[in-house]
Amino acid sequence: MIGADRCPVMLMDVRVEHVEGWAEELAALTGGLGHPFARPEPREAFADLIEGLLSDLSRKNGWTMAGRSGHTTPHRIQKFLGEASWSADGLLAEVQAYAARELGDPSAMLVRNTPR
Repeated sequence: MIGADRCPVMLMDVRVEHVEGWAEELAALTGGLGHPFARPEPREAFADLIEGLLSDLSRKNGWTMAGRSGHTTPHRIQKFLGEASWSADGLLAEVQAYAARELGDPSAMLVRNTPR
């Protein structure tokens, strides 16, 4: 299949068996990201943010994601986004290492299509 940008698109039949372990895998990934964050609170807020963004919430904003995480206000997520001390480069490096380790295939080739 060819996508709108004329690049090949790989389709995958996603089954219940694929999805069942995703929550645990996401928790393991976000729980293991200690290096980019100066304190545990930003790591926890990051996990709440990512889980909220990947959730089935119909509206994804600070209030709905805070409520989903059990918080009464969006302050924790807002503080993470605006004030917390964390390393974007460190987080990127850890996510790249995770992707290579967990999703990599020695015979695969990565093709990156940057938008124009």
